[in-house]
Amino acid sequence: MAKILVADDITQNVKLLRVILTSAKYDVIEAYDGEEALHKAKTENPDLILLDVMMPKITGYEVCTKLRAEEATKNLPIVMITALHEMDDRIKGIEAGADDFISKPFNKTELLARVKSLLRTRPAAVRTDENGILDAILSNVGEGVVVVNGQWEIKNINQTARELLHIPETEQKDILAYLSQMELSTAIDVLANAQEKNTDFQITLSGGQASLKVNARLTKIFDANKKLTAGVLILRK
Repeated sequence: MAKILVADDITQNVKLLRVILTSAKYDVIEAYDGEEALHKAKTENPDLILLDVMMPKITGYEVCTKLRAEEATKNLPIVMITALHEMDDRIKGIEAGADDFISKPFNKTELLARVKSLLRTRPAAVRTDENGILDAILSNVGEGVVVVNGQWEIKNINQTARELLHIPETEQKDILAYLSQMELSTAIDVLANAQEKNTDFQITLSGGQASLKVNARLTKIFDANKKLTAGVLILRK
């Protein structure tokens, strides 16, 4: 269930938005001034904010600007609540970083359509940030690590794994294509089709006068229908 922060100093507006949003199965958090909105945006981890322009303490514009300036909230979808036909409010909102606008009085159909549209774009932004964090973590791991999706496409790979498997920076096929060219202790078809969560095997890599044996573990993640959704290959010399 998506969580939406509603920030407006007029209680009646907040209650009306709560009714509209909860009827559409959204979880609602309330804030009644700009400082409270800013605090809850950082502590409650909402998926979207409905933010009134004019509020006590700090305005909606200031809240929006502050959220856009912080790494944790810079991609948070923000819909600013404006008076009908107030173009100046919208221009200021765009400059502050608002994603969209709704006008008072609220049109339920329009409101829910805008919320749904913005929430569809939210996971992509979050995944982008998560991939950056994952890359940073993998760069400091001693083992070689390769993360793949359900189609075996490489989504993340650290430098150790690139060097062990001879995968160049400029080329990135699916991991099975690379492994199929190597000497494995377990057949590639078995690795691809086994339903076990973990499969341990060895990779014999030729280089120079001696070959190198690398211990490998392939961990698979399945959905409720036993379909592969992701996998992690760990390589240890």
